[in-house]
Amino acid sequence: MPTNDLGEFPTATPWCQRWREGRHSFRHTSAGGFDPRHYIVEPLAVRMAKEFVLRHHYSGAFPSAKKTFGLFNICDGEPRLSGVAVFGLSVSRSVLERALPGLEPSVNRL
Repeated sequence: MPTNDLGEFPTATPWCQRWREGRHSFRHTSAGGFDPRHYIVEPLAVRMAKEFVLRHHYSGAFPSAKKTFGLFNICDGEPRLSGVAVFGLSVSRSVLERALPGLEPSVNRL
């Protein structure tokens, strides 16, 4: 990637952004970037999700969690935790409405 100062870009690109210990980098799929065939998603204990997020995410904070999932790399045989998705309840209605304008609070929920 020519620069690390890029904003969001389409998911169809062969480049992926990675976060490791609070720093981001970009990798091409041919150089070990994200290839969905090499990963599985499984439910993950909140404790493990929190440890991973606090260590690697740029914010250094963990949100309120209702459901947590791990992205595991299965390329080398033994699954290795490579990413985390956290789903929770927002403290502000505007947070949900901004990201999901069609969402109806108290109707669509976790």
